[in-house]
Amino acid sequence: MFDFSLNSKATVSQVLIGVEQSPLLIIDDFANAPNDLVDYAGDGSLFRADKQNFYPGKRKVMPEYYSAQLCQHYFPHFADFFQHHTDGRATAIMSALAIADTKAENLRPMQMLPHIDTPKENQYAVVHYLCAKEHGGTAFYRHRSTAVERVTQAKLFNYASQVKKEAMANQIHKNPCYMSDSNDMFEQLYSVTAKFNRAIIYPSNLLHSGNINTALGLSSQPKQGRLTIGSFILVD
Repeated sequence: MFDFSLNSKATVSQVLIGVEQSPLLIIDDFANAPNDLVDYAGDGSLFRADKQNFYPGKRKVMPEYYSAQLCQHYFPHFADFFQHHTDGRATAIMSALAIADTKAENLRPMQMLPHIDTPKENQYAVVHYLCAKEHGGTAFYRHRSTAVERVTQAKLFNYASQVKKEAMANQIHKNPCYMSDSNDMFEQLYSVTAKFNRAIIYPSNLLHSGNINTALGLSSQPKQGRLTIGSFILVD
């Protein structure tokens, strides 16, 4: 049997990012038995790529018990720290093991830039690192020309149009690479270092990108590659 339980006594740190002071939770010792989660990932043969999204790798869905605990343990933070006025319901809409293994030369242009998961203001992302720091954590960004840090529905059209123009002008498709540090289009505001059994929670409309270390070879083997669990939580 695998132990999917989360640690009720995990160490929680709070960070505010950028001009908009966007909230970020950093949680260490997140799961009670993180090695069981790695073992559940197996040899990676049951992971699948989904061309309908832009994740640069493959996923394997986690049992509902894992995602249910995310809501149970961290629901109080949505009112207290995230200042989300809630009627008392949090719902996990996805939890999946993920391994980033797409080679840089195979990236699509959208995968080379910071992104959001949704413009919705009531969705939060959770990244649970099951790899060492050398595989890279997660960084958060401001788009320079628009000064956008969080892409709301009201900002989406103008922001997306401007980014498309800039990406074409910079011909980013000719030099495919993972986002790293700041560049002419985006300023890095904050970066979280990956740590085995660390997790972070942040608004899904906050511009972010994984710090993918291609120098390690991007292994598709869960015990060797950049293994994480990605989850999304809706708060009503």
